[in-house]
Amino acid sequence: MGYAKEFHVERLLREVMISRIAPVSPQMILNYISERVLDLPRSY
Repeated sequence: MGYAKEFHVERLLREVMISRIAPVSPQMILNYISERVLDLPRSY
C-alpha cells in the first residue's frame, strides 16, 4: 500500500480495514484490538 512499517501506520491501517473486509460486529472488532494492541486477556 505504500505505508512505512517503521511508524506503525501499516499496522494501524490493517487493523482499521478489518471492519471493511470481514462482516463482524463492532464488539468483535473492539475485542480484537484490545487483545492484539492492548495485550488484554480474551473477554469472550
